[in-house]
Amino acid sequence: MMLLRFSTSDVCNATLTEATTGEVAYRISTTRPRSSSRTSFMSISSRSQDGQSPPPTDRRTTVVKDSDGEVVAEIVWEANCASRIRIRDEEMRGTSELFDAAFVKVLPDETLIPTRMEYVWRLTPDSVTLLDDDGEVIGELHANCWMVKGQLVPARLPSAGYGFLSLDDRPPAETLELIVCYLLLSTLRARMYLITRYVYGQGSDRLSKLRRRATRSFVHLRETMRRIHIT
Repeated sequence: MMLLRFSTSDVCNATLTEATTGEVAYRISTTRPRSSSRTSFMSISSRSQDGQSPPPTDRRTTVVKDSDGEVVAEIVWEANCASRIRIRDEEMRGTSELFDAAFVKVLPDETLIPTRMEYVWRLTPDSVTLLDDDGEVIGELHANCWMVKGQLVPARLPSAGYGFLSLDDRPPAETLELIVCYLLLSTLRARMYLITRYVYGQGSDRLSKLRRRATRSFVHLRETMRRIHIT
């Protein structure tokens, strides 16, 4: 079992360390092109001249480096969609080549997203788990926890602890792909499921509305996965 700790709550800008040894496994960083400010200025100028606003450009790149500092994966984002993904020497045209969008199941309380490795990510408002083809849990997010005497203990205060990702032992190439999948799904889940634990004490009507909103968002995600391409 591999247990990885994220150094920050921003998973796209974090160091992943092996919780038991403290050794760095991966470093993840996200940057925007230096020309973004120039693009923004040119967009404003263009809008002022012809009265129309061109589509905004929000491009950024997430880079994953191994413990030796070698770039082993990249995600190019166009707005909130991954338009290009590279894992080692393999390049993919967006998320549709990592996930099986045709079999995504959007349910009121959970969303099931199959991967090309025949695993399934199960997302809920307050959990992320990875299932094998027999439905057994082989990976799990442990949010807001501390490591105490070799055991994960939930932090008493919100956001006081760290996020830990546990994965059953897998070949290194497979582990890297699962981490890339997690980065993509974590980002999407943060946008789609805007629900925290305290919401459960604020009435079922509000929770139902949030669930319906999340469901509509994931339906849109499923269609986006089918259409996504390099622009």
